Amino acid sequence: MTIKERGVWRIDSPWLRQPPFHCHFMGRPKTPSLEEAFTRAPVLSALPPQDRLELARTSRVVELKSREVLWREGARADSLGLVLMGRVAVERARRRSVIVDVVGAGDFVGEVAFTLGAKYQFDVRCLRRARVAMISATSLRRMLETRPRAAVSLAMNLAEEVLKLTRRVESLSAGSVTQRLARVLVGLADRFGEPFPGGVLMPVRLRREDLASLGATTLESASRQISAWKRDGIVTPQPAGMLIRDLVKLRAIGDASM
Repeated sequence: MTIKERGVWRIDSPWLRQPPFHCHFMGRPKTPSLEEAFTRAPVLSALPPQDRLELARTSRVVELKSREVLWREGARADSLGLVLMGRVAVERARRRSVIVDVVGAGDFVGEVAFTLGAKYQFDVRCLRRARVAMISATSLRRMLETRPRAAVSLAMNLAEEVLKLTRRVESLSAGSVTQRLARVLVGLADRFGEPFPGGVLMPVRLRREDLASLGATTLESASRQISAWKRDGIVTPQPAGMLIRDLVKLRAIGDASM
């Protein structure tokens, strides 16, 4: 039985033990069970099955609506988040919000704060609809103390995140606005893109101010560039995201100064 209470799903063991499934509802994949998601996730997949089941029993699943915040920068990091469905933006809020990254199903959020035992370093906000498993930091740390293989996996996962952030900083510091925005769209298409008639659909609903933030530019500059690419037949904004009609050309634009 699954009970929803104020946006939080509480899960008991029958739901956790259901077999993996790949069925669709109205064309959308169903959210995997926690047991299945934990089996696929880096770090957690290195834990013995009984540990993953115990983590699933002590975890909670939060359902987020569009623009809803999962946590704020500076909050106590009592959970490690694993995205089960949808997309969330990792943001740094100063005078204005700056999107650092967009993550989707199978990705962790809050790894650095969890590893260091520190406070959350970024805001995490839902882009449309999302479900995130909130894994107890205390329970997971206790398991990692006796599971060296999983601890090594966590270190490798964290190193990959640092490398990804370094590459993103390099990308934002090089090239024109046009090149930076091209690299943003290509990067999102490579991670989340789906084959679609006429091109590749990037099913991430970002406002133009979100794209401007990811490309380290202004809303006006981002809007002008997207409009120009639309006229040239390179991209077409869609209700579900962005249809990239010429990914090869867009990639060439982004790589021009790299």
